[in-house]
Amino acid sequence: MSEPSVNSKLRLLGEVGASDKPSSASLSPRAAGQSAAPPISITPPAPPTPIQPEPIFLGDTADGADLLNVASLVRPLAQLCVTRQVLTPFLAAVLGSSGAGKTFALGRFTQAVEQLSRSPTAGVGSVLQRVVVARVDASDGVEAPVAIASAAYAALDREPGGVDYSGLLDELGHAGGDPHRAARAASDRHDDLVRKLETERAQRDDIEAKRARLADTLAFDTPGSRIDVFARARRGTIEAQLRRFGFAGADVDSSYRNLARDVSTVGASGRAALVFRSMWAYGGQARLLTWAVVAFVLGFLIRLLPGETTLAPVGEANESLRPLADWIVGHGDWFHRASELLYVLGALAIALNLWRALQFSNLLLRGARLLTQEARERRQDLDARAARLNQRVVALSAEAEAAAKRAEAASQRLGGKASTRAPGPEFMEAGHAPSASARAFLSALSSKIGRSIAGGATPDRLIVVVDNLDALPPAAVVNWIDAAQGVIGPGVIGLLAFDPARLAGALGGLQEERQRLGKWLQVNVNLPARDDADGAVMVARLLSISPQPAPVPDSVIATAMVEPLSSAESALLAALAPLAAHSPRDAKRFLNAYRLARCSSSPRPVMALMQAAAFADSNAQAALRDRLVYGSGELTDVTGPPALIEAIRAARAANNGSLSIDDARVAGEIAQRYALPL
Repeated sequence: MSEPSVNSKLRLLGEVGASDKPSSASLSPRAAGQSAAPPISITPPAPPTPIQPEPIFLGDTADGADLLNVASLVRPLAQLCVTRQVLTPFLAAVLGSSGAGKTFALGRFTQAVEQLSRSPTAGVGSVLQRVVVARVDASDGVEAPVAIASAAYAALDREPGGVDYSGLLDELGHAGGDPHRAARAASDRHDDLVRKLETERAQRDDIEAKRARLADTLAFDTPGSRIDVFARARRGTIEAQLRRFGFAGADVDSSYRNLARDVSTVGASGRAALVFRSMWAYGGQARLLTWAVVAFVLGFLIRLLPGETTLAPVGEANESLRPLADWIVGHGDWFHRASELLYVLGALAIALNLWRALQFSNLLLRGARLLTQEARERRQDLDARAARLNQRVVALSAEAEAAAKRAEAASQRLGGKASTRAPGPEFMEAGHAPSASARAFLSALSSKIGRSIAGGATPDRLIVVVDNLDALPPAAVVNWIDAAQGVIGPGVIGLLAFDPARLAGALGGLQEERQRLGKWLQVNVNLPARDDADGAVMVARLLSISPQPAPVPDSVIATAMVEPLSSAESALLAALAPLAAHSPRDAKRFLNAYRLARCSSSPRPVMALMQAAAFADSNAQAALRDRLVYGSGELTDVTGPPALIEAIRAARAANNGSLSIDDARVAGEIAQRYALPL
């Protein structure tokens, strides 16, 4: 970067910082020649809802701002991974030195894959919909097959995109094992679940029965219950009351508890009816009412007896009774007092009836109230226990049904083998190394990807993203990648992130490393080196001064990636092949890299030439680099290998006879993203 450009960016930072400071004129209206406005009464606004402040002290996290435009670099690779027209297994890599942002790039890559696979157009055309991303942290030190299998299982178990892969996981759980042992284990599992289900149902039925006979249980079979304590404390009173009303029977205590239980089952109207019935329907009460009626009738008659209208006819009818009639009339006050006494006796009989009725009904209502309160509390606990048992029964029922299906599927997997054969010896399962089990799991998973199974859904593609390989020693990284390449099967794309410069010594030199990387990787994306980062631009973006460049729309990338090669492109690529392809593997990598590179806006003939040059030998690359660095105008008269000269001629012809050095420089920077490091 030249000094003037740096100074201009620093000046931009200073101007923006200065623009944030208010001027003195803006602070003082009087200084600007304006008169002060009269004060206005304004209702203070409601306090704003507190928001999370933007961080001002920044940590080294992979979730920060994209300062190096990494998202735009990995976006074509993400589009490649969700494109249907990819021959799998496919292994790609994000290459860069330590601190270049590989972890950040993998995070943005994962976000892009999830966004593309969940877009409205996913599942239609070339974009796959059920894409599962499995993240692997190689720094754990777990060998590659186990780490990849564990990550794949965990990713499928999380139901990505809301898709349930439990049926697939159940089927893959027996991969590599003895099918007879798997069938027996599935059957035993089903039987065990059925036994648990029956136990839970029995407990639920027992709870339901307890809830149905809760009143009887509290009244008769629960020592220490409230009604039990009350009945024992008032035993004498209860016995007297019940005997008085004719309810004593053989066991007074049992009779009282029965009555209280019966009263607790009726409503308010039934309890009011109990009070009224206790006035006349039980023993002794009707007799008191009868005596009260007799007393009132006699009192009324006695009060009428001294009256002249009552005795006059008697004296006229029989002269012998006249003296008696006169005596009665003469002693009328005695009869009045007798009448009042009878009224009092009748009232006392009624009062005694009411008192006895209230005592009896209060005794029963008190017991019923205690029983109802405790039954309500106990019923709440029983309801909660019953609800939990119901949930457990429902869950076990579903699990038992699923286990039955798994057992049936395990039996079907026996195929034509005799089902009477005993399972294999135990040492076969015990000696099954984790690596072998993981390989069997991944092999079975690869065979199911993109195909339908009876137990549920399967993913359209599995993408394994491996990070932190640089935390391992170089020799361990080489072994890890070798093992990963061996276990990634059809339907799977692997994406590795590592620093290739660390592996040169372990691989025996730069030339051997380039050959091994070419064997491992079908395509790679090189991140910019830290020395190439523009510090002023990064700081400006952190301060939200410099905006992020507009990304290329996904539709443009997708269209360019799956667009068939035209006849002109095919002819040009064939003409460039002597420069780029020295083996079948080089030819495949060249075509893969060109399909990614042509997603850019550079002219395709120029892009094809520079991509071929990125795969050329060091002599051709050095000759072209000198021409691009020191030349200007048209790209002609390059001194170098014949393959380079012929390639430039073919590119010029495909580009209407002209080839700008400026266009070649831009295309060369893009081509280097997908070239193997030297």
